[in-house]
Parts: sequence; C-alpha cells; structure tokens
Amino acid sequence: FNNNILISLNRQWTNRLNSQSKIVYNRLNSQQPHGARPSTPTLYWRNVTQRFLGDRAALPGYLPFSPGSDIPFGGPQNVGQVYQDISYIRGKHQLRFGGSYVYIQDNRVFGAYQDPSQTLSTSSIQTAMNNFLNGVLRQFQAAVYPQGKFPCRYTIISGQPCGQDTNLDGLITGAEIDPSGTLNLPVGQPDFSRSNRYHEFAVYGQDSWRIHPRVTLNLGMRWEYYGVQHNKDPNKDSNYYDGSGGSVFDQIRNGGVATTPNSAIGGLWEKDWNNFAPRVGFAWDVFGNGKTSLRGGYGVGYERNFGNVTFNVIQNPPNYAVISIVAGVDVPTIPISTSVAGPLAGTTGVKALPKVSLRNVKSDIRTAYAHLWSLSVEREVLKNLFVEVDYSGSKGEKLYSLENPSRPGAGNVYLGDSCTIGNPFSCTSRLINTRYTNINRRGGKAASIHNALNVRVSSKNLYNSGLGFTANYTWAHSIDNLSSTFSESGNNFNLGLLDPFNPKLDRGSADFDIRHRFVFSGIWEIPFAKNMKGPGYYILNGWTLTPIFAAATGTPFTVFDCYDAYFSVCPRMFVSGAVTRKGPGNPPADPSTPGTFTYLNMNGVALRTAYLNPITGSSEFGPFPASMTSRNFFRGPGSWNLNLGIYKTTKITERYSIQIRGELFNAFNHANAGILGS
Repeated sequence: FNNNILISLNRQWTNRLNSQSKIVYNRLNSQQPHGARPSTPTLYWRNVTQRFLGDRAALPGYLPFSPGSDIPFGGPQNVGQVYQDISYIRGKHQLRFGGSYVYIQDNRVFGAYQDPSQTLSTSSIQTAMNNFLNGVLRQFQAAVYPQGKFPCRYTIISGQPCGQDTNLDGLITGAEIDPSGTLNLPVGQPDFSRSNRYHEFAVYGQDSWRIHPRVTLNLGMRWEYYGVQHNKDPNKDSNYYDGSGGSVFDQIRNGGVATTPNSAIGGLWEKDWNNFAPRVGFAWDVFGNGKTSLRGGYGVGYERNFGNVTFNVIQNPPNYAVISIVAGVDVPTIPISTSVAGPLAGTTGVKALPKVSLRNVKSDIRTAYAHLWSLSVEREVLKNLFVEVDYSGSKGEKLYSLENPSRPGAGNVYLGDSCTIGNPFSCTSRLINTRYTNINRRGGKAASIHNALNVRVSSKNLYNSGLGFTANYTWAHSIDNLSSTFSESGNNFNLGLLDPFNPKLDRGSADFDIRHRFVFSGIWEIPFAKNMKGPGYYILNGWTLTPIFAAATGTPFTVFDCYDAYFSVCPRMFVSGAVTRKGPGNPPADPSTPGTFTYLNMNGVALRTAYLNPITGSSEFGPFPASMTSRNFFRGPGSWNLNLGIYKTTKITERYSIQIRGELFNAFNHANAGILGS
C-alpha cells in the first residue's frame, strides 16, 4: 500500500513577513515480480528483437521478444522532506528565501539477469542460425552469488578451480589453487535487494525588484546538493575505480573493483558541492496599459542522477556477479545451457569464477545541468484576440551518458596489445584483460542544445461570436549526442555512445526532434439561433463544435551497417554518393508483408561497406571515415490527426438540460506511418 502525509503551517507574522513550513512523507510500493515460476535461461536469436518477414521470432524463455528486459522489480520507496520558505516585502523588493532537506530510502529488489540471457549472435541472423544448429552461443549472461570472491585472475581451465597450472598437466590442484577466485558448488543466485539511502539539501534566495512602475526584475540564486547513493550495509556497495596512468586507457586498465569502505574516496563516487544556479528575469508592461508585455529570463538548473543509472552498481562483485562471456573472446566456446549458472553448473566440487561484467559510475562524475533562456512578447491586438511570440533555448552540459570503454579489441587499438593484425577474431583484447569483460560506465559525456520559436494566436470569445480558440505553430531543433541514458529509442542498435572516447561523433538531431508542429483547438458555441422561438430554437440552438487538429513533421532515425561488426556495436551506414534523407509522404506498400510500406529504398544508394579498422579488421572502432552518415541523418514521415466533438445541449427547465454528445477520434480515419526498422 502507498501513503502520503503532508503537514503545512502558514503564518503571516506581519503585513510584510510570511512563512511557510512543510513536512512531507511519501511511501510508494510498486511490485513487478516474476511469480512462483523458477528462474530459467532465455534463448535469443540476437541481442535485439529478431523479425522474419515482419513477424517477431521467439525462442524458449521468459520475455523472448525483449532482450535484456526480463527484470523482476519492486519494493517500497520512502521519501521524507522538510521545507521552509520565507517571504518579505520591503519597499520595491519582494524577497523570498528558504531551503529544503530530502531523505530518500529506496528499498528495492532488482533481479538483473536472474533469468540468464543466452544470445546466439551479436551480429547477423545467419550466424545465429548456424550457432543454433551447432548448439553453441555467442554470449552468455547470468547473475550468480560470488561468495565474497572476485573473478579468477588466471586463464581458466574448464571445470577446474582458479589457479595457475604450473605443472602444465591441465589440472589445478594443491598449492596451485587461488581461493580468492574459486567458488564452492552449487553456486546460488545473489541477493537482488538493496536499501539505498540519499541525503539532499537545497537553499535559495530571490528578489522580485520593481525597478520601475512597469518593469519588474527577478534576481535569484539556488544551491543544491544531491547526496551520493549509499547502501544500508556499505559492504554491499562496490564500484570500479580507475587507476594511475598517463592516459585514460592506462587508467582504466590499471583500475579495480573495491567495496566503498575500501575505496580511496570512501564512497561510490565523489561528492559534488559546486551546484550553484543563478537566475535572472524581467517582465515589462511596454505601454503601461496591460495590452503588451515583454518577458525574458536566464537560469541554470541541475538534475539529480536517477533510477537504474546508479542503482545498477548492485551487479558488481564481491556480493553479486554477472557472468558475461563472449565466445572467441573470453572463452573458446559456450554451449547452450538449461542451468541458471551456465558454466558454473554443478552440485559438488569447486570451479573458478569466470569473467564478469561491471556497472560503473565514474568516480568523478558531476551533477548534470542545463543553461535555460527565454524571451516572449504578448499583445492583445483586438478585443479578446491575443498574439504571443516565444523563443526558448537550453544547453545541457555533463548530461548522464552510458558507454562501454572495454569492448573486445579496445586493448589492441588503444594500448597496442599484440594480435594478428586485421583478424577480428584475434584482436579481441579488452582494456581490462583479466577478471572483467564489459564496463557499462555511467559518465557525464552527453550534451544537448535546443532552440524553439512558438507563435500562438488565441481568443476567448472573438467578436462575441462564441468562438474561443488557440492556434500554436512551433519551430524547434534539438541536437544532442545521446537522447536518453539507456538509449531507449526503438531504432538503436547500440547502448550508449558509439565511441566512448569521442562523444562528439554522435552529435546530431535528437531522437525526439520535431522540426515543425501545428496545433489548433477550439470551442465554438454556435450563436445563430439564440433569439429564435418555437421548434426552431430547440432544434438549431445549443450546438457546439470542438475541433482539435495536430500536424507535425517526422522524427529522425539512423540506418546502421552491421556487416563488419562482430561483437558489441554497429557503426552507421557508409555511403559514397548522394543519399535521400526522407521518403515520400505516401510510401508504396510492401507486397511481401501486409500492413508495411517501403519508406526508403536503399537499393539505388551507392553504399560503402568496406570500412575496416586497420588493427582489428572490424568496423567497430574509428577513426570512422567521412562517408559514415551522421546520427539521425534520416527523417521519418510526418503525421496529422483531427479529433472533432459535436454537442447538442437542450434546455428543459431553468434547472435541467440534456446534452447529446458525438465525438470523432481521427475523424478522417487517416493512417500515420511509423518507422519499423532500419
């Protein structure tokens, strides 16, 4: 059950001094469990949803159409807040200042990889088919309890404990065994629950200064601190901390995992105390008659980190381990398994803990923030007819990003690890060569810029005609290099940045960028029969029309080229000539798949698919050529829709009336197309 409690005390001390005090308690308890069924591995064709002739194809397991989304979740979140606000009027100044303290207790169960994920291919469906017939996987991921241990630092011999085979007999025995990376069988699943705590503070001050009878100036400053996440038991918190080195690549290689009490900074990440947010604004009654106003402002706003972005450090050893191994990179082969423990299956004996993946919040991460500015002018041009022109902009800095710096091949490309040059199955060294595979790093490498111009015309009762309406036209352009931390866009073959060390490479139109949008809404109480008598009054009077019309240009999308991508990411399409960015407004139907249309046909495009990194022999590392299309280079189809309401109200007596309503949603039954895949 959920609870909400608010205690508020308002007091007017004098005619000029007021205070407001609040105490708030909120409890939300959301549960999304699996149910009584046991955990079981799920088999996937690829690490994205696979379609055959437009239809999704499933293999055995839980949530077979959603790779990586099978996560039981729930638990109560308790939030307490103390808030104090004081306002004081002195002369031409209206002062307001105060502060708040927020305490968050997030008690959550989050079963990431409770059901193991078995992926047949991370590239093509052809590879997936071949692996399916051979009974082997490309990638295996599962959550296990590592018994307080860290992954084995040595090359693992299948079925053996962790250690160094000094006798070269294929067995790890006696003094050769390293207990720090050896698990006792059977291996169970980890504790999927955590009780994270947060302490947050804010203080602010603002002065609304009437510098002229028609001009008000607003000056303010806000400071806030978002506390570092910490578990009730600090020994359950662990993170990856970069080490020393002359380059970022060396620092990642020389880093390691530590529980927070044993980390150099004493927490999951460093505290950020420097969150000052100035704000300034003005309002000007231009002619002093209340019919023309000019407003503008600038400010800075900070945004706390959120949700699974930081909670996912639960998945780090030594209390939780996500076995994440790729065949041909971390181990020679991976058989398809029916055990949730995968390579650690068994009931007796000991086995080495294999390499695991990490969820890493960069230890020097800073609070994301944005510059915000706006300017607007409003004018009553005729009686009850208003015209408003608004401009707004924002620039996001240090926004929360996600990247994997330790991909297969990164060690060869950035640190010169030896391999057979040009062979993607030889050049698979990661930045971290032992113990760990992928590092899903949470950083602050995302950035954005947004500009928008809105023109609005509105009326409450135009010329006493009974017509009230609002018409809005918006031109906007949003640019970023990552539109959401977890890359939630349905058309995204990568998780996070394409190149972790060159975030500007992904700069392009935002996933949600809509360049033009028009919306008209109105209410027209038809007045023509108001003064009629008799039957004509009852038939023709009381009619109301309420149209809502919306039209918008399409959102952008990316076409990926995975032809020479073998492991983790796909670059964008390479072209060697002109390419059409947008399809026709009425695309032709695809005769092979009912209900689908061919929006862009690339058959006539001069594709350039021969880009290979000279070291790895794959297309997953730059420097990418200029022929690679930019992120969100293409533009999807636009949309429009009309909803219409027709109402007839008939008065029966002074107190009673009857209304007949007719409502048409998508009145013209117009079908708007959407991008299915690219």
